[in-house]
Amino acid sequence: MLDLEHMKITDFIKQLFTCECGQQHSVDMDSIKISSGAINELPDVIESLGYKKVFIVADGNTFKAAGGKVIDCLTQKGIPYVSYILSGETIVPDEKALGGLMMAFDRSCDLIIAVGSGTINDICRFFSSAIGLKYFMVATAPSMDGFVSGVAAMITNNLKTTYNAQVAQAFIGDLDILADAPMDTIVAGVGDILGKYTCLCDWKLSSLINNEYYCKTIVEMVILAVKRVVASKDKLLARDKKAIEGLTEALLLSGIAMSYAGNSRPASGCEHHLSHFWEMRFLFEGKKAVLHGTKVGIGTIAALKVYEYIKSLEMDFEKINEVWKPLSEETWKEEMKQKFKIAADEIILLEEKTKKNDKGKRDARIAVIEKRWPEIYEAINELPSAKEVEKLIADLKGATYPAQVGIDPDIVEESILYAKEIRDRYTVLQLLWDLGVQNAAAKQVTEDICSTC
Repeated sequence: MLDLEHMKITDFIKQLFTCECGQQHSVDMDSIKISSGAINELPDVIESLGYKKVFIVADGNTFKAAGGKVIDCLTQKGIPYVSYILSGETIVPDEKALGGLMMAFDRSCDLIIAVGSGTINDICRFFSSAIGLKYFMVATAPSMDGFVSGVAAMITNNLKTTYNAQVAQAFIGDLDILADAPMDTIVAGVGDILGKYTCLCDWKLSSLINNEYYCKTIVEMVILAVKRVVASKDKLLARDKKAIEGLTEALLLSGIAMSYAGNSRPASGCEHHLSHFWEMRFLFEGKKAVLHGTKVGIGTIAALKVYEYIKSLEMDFEKINEVWKPLSEETWKEEMKQKFKIAADEIILLEEKTKKNDKGKRDARIAVIEKRWPEIYEAINELPSAKEVEKLIADLKGATYPAQVGIDPDIVEESILYAKEIRDRYTVLQLLWDLGVQNAAAKQVTEDICSTC
């Protein structure tokens, strides 16, 4: 049993332990450096692991924040390097970005260094895994929890898709750089952490309804990360380095939890699916992207309101089964084409593969839901209120309503109805569908979160 309260972040790497859940957990990392001036330790980490020449990947902003310092450190130590700066105001982790990286890659390099945060990390994690090289992460902002995740979130065939990849072999978090990051990126990191409230509840739901694997130790790890961030939120506004360190470690702990679970379940649920839906719509419409953690924070508030809607229902399962009616396959496909546009084929293919909306599967689930409703209600009842999370983000001067980041009410309503189609993952959004209340819930929640601004 891990003594989570007293463990340092570095205690989680380089060890394998057998958990009470029956599985063995580990994370494939060699080094985590978080301190003021940590970037100066990068050359020693490179040399200690035997690398000879590195390929540095950044974008224009992240190169200014830390790329130049990386190059200075390597030059002083005489470590050869090749650098590649992704062009464009907004970097999209798609086939085009990967193609450009492949064309620029120097095959004499034996290590990739990602300088940045979310998008750069996903691109380098996927690319390095595909070509069989290790990669390091030099963070420029504590903005999301994917730094040490083993999955990469990419846009493939216009659909946000999660791929198995690899964990960064080393993480460098220089507090002088991280504390100087734009405040909206710091708040985005808090938003990503607060999303664990709903994703963990989604995971619990699926364990109760679908008997999905569930690990209490991993859940405790993530809850600990959330508590630490919430406790230090006031100091984050002042860019207190100790608070920035705590946020960074919490984000890393969330990523380690994903590695322990073997997927992103401990860190990503319906709030992320809402965020992905909004991101896809922005791409379709040519709108400027919104920070991932910012969208997740807003998505968490929306998801909590969905949970509150379910709590308000009088659960008459006989009536639920009498009135529940699925769409015909043809009608559903037409809806997918309307809502997901050029990504619809991938959505339809996913459903053909998983059949999560199959009536027989739904009927089996609803029987379990009825039987285990007291346990499901208890799990939902442990969540904080939407107002509590809204205040946490608002106190940091972050966005709490869709309109603040350009998400229209109709897109919000559609996301509650259709974001569940993006992943084969049971969440509260699928529960709405199983209960046959998705339309009423989407309308009410949209009114709640879109009428305030």
